[in-house]
Amino acid sequence: MKSPSASHWLTYQPGFKFTSEPPGSPAFFDAVEAHRYELEPHIPGIAEFDRWAGKDVLDVGCGVATDGIRFARAGARYTGFDGSQTAVDLARRRFDLEGVPGTIVHGHATELPFDDASFDLVWSHGVIHHFPATEKAVAEIHRVLRPGGTALVMVYHRASFNYRFTILLVRRALAGVLLLPGAGAVLSRLTGESSATMEGHRALLKQHGLRYLTDRQLFLSNNTDGPGNALSKVYDARQARRLFARFESVETEVRFLNLRIYPMSARIAGTRVAERLGRRWGWHLYVRATR
Repeated sequence: MKSPSASHWLTYQPGFKFTSEPPGSPAFFDAVEAHRYELEPHIPGIAEFDRWAGKDVLDVGCGVATDGIRFARAGARYTGFDGSQTAVDLARRRFDLEGVPGTIVHGHATELPFDDASFDLVWSHGVIHHFPATEKAVAEIHRVLRPGGTALVMVYHRASFNYRFTILLVRRALAGVLLLPGAGAVLSRLTGESSATMEGHRALLKQHGLRYLTDRQLFLSNNTDGPGNALSKVYDARQARRLFARFESVETEVRFLNLRIYPMSARIAGTRVAERLGRRWGWHLYVRATR
C-alpha cells in the first residue's frame, strides 16, 4: 500500500538538495552525512548509536541510510527499510562502499515484512507523519519489537516555532507574493530556498489559488518537505503519547529550533540559547516508547 505522498518520495530524497555531488558517489554520501549532523547535531545524542552495538536495529524510513550507517559502524545488526526504491538502492550502495554489514529492504511501513518480536530498537526519524495510516505504522513498530524493546520515533511538533510562526505566518506571507514578477528570485536569495522550490510553490498557487494559502493542511504538507509532498502531520506531546498508547511506557522530548529560512540561521542555531529554546519550541518531537 502506498501513501498519497509516495510519488514525491519515489525519486526525491532529502539529501539531494544539499549537495551537487553525483548521487551514490562517496562524495555524495560524505556531503549528506556532514550536512545532516551539522544542521541537526542533536541526533547522535538522541539515537545513542554506540548503545545499540550487538543489538537488532530496524530503521523505518531509512532513506539513504545516513543514520543507518552510524548504527552499523557502531556494531548494530542493522536493517534499513524504505518505501522508495531510490532510497533503497542508494542505501545498499552506501553499505557496499563502506563494506559494513547491513540489510536494506523495500516495502511499506504499515506492512512490515518481519516476524513478531524481531528487533531491540526501531528507529524512525521524520517518516510516519507522512502516512495517512500513521496508527497502523505504530502498530507495526509495536509488533516487531521484542518485549522491553525501544521505539525511538521523531514526528513534527505542533507546538513549535517552525509550525506556529514560520509555516503558518512567515511562509504564508512569502508565498503570497510569489505571483509577482521576479519575486521567486528575490525570495530564493533571502531564504536560501532553491529557485526550483520557489517555482513549485508558484505552481501550487496557480493550481489552487487562494486555497493554497488558506487550507492549513495543504499548505503544511507542501511546506515541510518541499512542494509536491502530499501529506505531513504535526503532533503535540499529548497526541504523540496517545498514538503510542499501547506501549508500556512513553516519554517525549523536543529538539531543533528550525531557523533554516532566516538570515544567519546556521550561526544562530549553534548557540546555547537556540539549543535551550529548541527543547521547548523545537520542530522535532521525539517519542521514546518501551514495549
